[in-house]
Amino acid sequence: MPEKVTVSVTDEAVGRIDEVVAALEHGGMHVDQVLRPIGLITGSIDTQRVQALGDVAGVAAVERQRTVQLPPPDSDVQ
Repeated sequence: MPEKVTVSVTDEAVGRIDEVVAALEHGGMHVDQVLRPIGLITGSIDTQRVQALGDVAGVAAVERQRTVQLPPPDSDVQ
């Protein structure tokens, strides 16, 4: 099942972020957005392959995106 992730690029790799994107895609990540000035890449990848993204050269961190769902306004939750 695909999982949404945010990948942070090392300061040294920001200048070659397109190479990092290509390596992530080669590793199975579907890239949605590349925020070049701040070195972030968002997208999705199969849950079982998330950990392997951290091994890509130029990747500083991989964070799984969390989903928060609020109850409907008319629910009994207070």
